[in-house]
Amino acid sequence: MNCSIIIPTHNRLEYLKKCVNSLLKLDYEDYEIVIIDDASTDGTWEYLNALENNKIKIFRNDENLGSSITRNNGAKVAKYDIIVFTDDDCVVDRMWLKNLVNRFFRNTKKAIEKQEISFVFGSTYYIRKGYKGYFPERLVNIIGWPGGGNIAFRKDVFEKIGGFDDFYHYYNNEDSEIAIRAVANGFCCRKALDAVVYHQAMNWTVKSLFNSAKNVSVWPVLKKKYPYYYRFFRPSVRYGMFINIEDYFYILILPILIPLLFIRYLYHGKYDIKIFFAKWPIYLFLRRYYIYKEAIKNRVFML
Repeated sequence: MNCSIIIPTHNRLEYLKKCVNSLLKLDYEDYEIVIIDDASTDGTWEYLNALENNKIKIFRNDENLGSSITRNNGAKVAKYDIIVFTDDDCVVDRMWLKNLVNRFFRNTKKAIEKQEISFVFGSTYYIRKGYKGYFPERLVNIIGWPGGGNIAFRKDVFEKIGGFDDFYHYYNNEDSEIAIRAVANGFCCRKALDAVVYHQAMNWTVKSLFNSAKNVSVWPVLKKKYPYYYRFFRPSVRYGMFINIEDYFYILILPILIPLLFIRYLYHGKYDIKIFFAKWPIYLFLRRYYIYKEAIKNRVFML
């Protein structure tokens, strides 16, 4: 089955180079790589223009539009019926595409006979399977969840549901929303846990850490919009009310927790005191603030 792989990129040239190199080594016959430069200023466009490979198609936004709109633009120019998304800071396994696409067609005893598979998502590991990093490393392990760095759609389904909704970019959660929206509209999905991509090494900054505090505040919004489907992929929402309930435990034991974590932080050679206290405890309280704010705004009882 022919596939179009879509990668949005913005000012992450060194990550992108590794991503492209891995995509060109895929064990798969017929695929194209659609790369959309979202108005980068770090030499990305010059690098892309220097690539000489018939599989690669490049496009550029005149202004920075964000990942959601850029992915949608990539889907519009994709020529094949299966469109696959990964991110510029990922490296794909050699068998990734084959294992992902096979799930569209592989029959199982529990397969739904009258409904075709509309989208498939795989597994994402930080650096490698089993790797255990330490803060401020930005650990990314997404197993059994429809993340935007490892998901494929039938193109007609993607168009019917309207693509990624840029509104959810604020929460860094447009990938969760599109998957829930697809299920809510009656489309069937499947996991491909053996379709693996690896997130490249990356550290948190104070800015990126605080921005990520908004992530889970999407759940009051999604609960209001998709009351019967928002828990389909089993998010960290207990009893339909408590979001990341472990935060409350951490807050209760902060006087004991912070000294222990600080010793551990220093032991592993990390000395940026600002980033440590940005997480412990500011990030915890900031995350709760965003959750309460969205719950009140949407008139949804969630804590």
